[in-house]
Amino acid sequence: MKFKGHRVLIIGDTHDSPHIPQDRFIWIGKYIKDHSPDYIVHIGDCGSFDSLSHFQANDTQQGKLKDAYLVDLESMRKALSILHKYIKDIPHHICLGNHEMRVHKFEERIPEIQGIMKKSLYDSFYDYGWTVSEYGEFKYIGGVAFVHAPLNIMGREYGGKNAEVQIANDSVHDLVFGHTHKARDWKAIKIGSKQWVRIINVGCSLPYGHIEEYAKLNMNGWSWNITEIGIWDNHIQENTFISMDRLEREYGNN
Repeated sequence: MKFKGHRVLIIGDTHDSPHIPQDRFIWIGKYIKDHSPDYIVHIGDCGSFDSLSHFQANDTQQGKLKDAYLVDLESMRKALSILHKYIKDIPHHICLGNHEMRVHKFEERIPEIQGIMKKSLYDSFYDYGWTVSEYGEFKYIGGVAFVHAPLNIMGREYGGKNAEVQIANDSVHDLVFGHTHKARDWKAIKIGSKQWVRIINVGCSLPYGHIEEYAKLNMNGWSWNITEIGIWDNHIQENTFISMDRLEREYGNN
């Protein structure tokens, strides 16, 4: 029987880095090949781009150990090339994240190189067939919005322990996002007959158990997974979180 609506496979924040193994891109690719979704969405922060991080200033000890931008970029391109072997025939889209925005912000401070670094970033996605939406911009599939992080009335990301509740209170349609690395599925009932919105936070697609240095002392509760949803009648009707641990066990030795 043909599926009624759209099946979408969402890859969470992958934060690719030259210092993190890339096996997970093979596992994700093999899962996609086996399950043949209609669409693939990467929710953003495909690469970490720690080379451009302002948290480690260049004149500090940590800053002096940072990789060059091209090292980060080539690592991400390699990750994209691994995925491409499995997903090239399926429409795939990326919602740019705050880590991709590091490239934008770095260029803004150096007018002489305006456009050069951003072009290399966008070309990396275009070369492997990805369509791209800007940071904060919605990509719609079947009436459902996809974005790395929805922005509030002040132009800031929703955050905190109950970000999904806040988003649901403000949203007029179902929405899928990432950014916080915490998987959550929240349905909010609205006034009126059959009125509701469903908000899915897809967690992250880093290796199972991996926590970035900046968050190791935080109250984090991260989730490591990819997400598969079914959309019809302009709503998310089905949702499955597939853990990175399961992907490794199923595809790690194949």
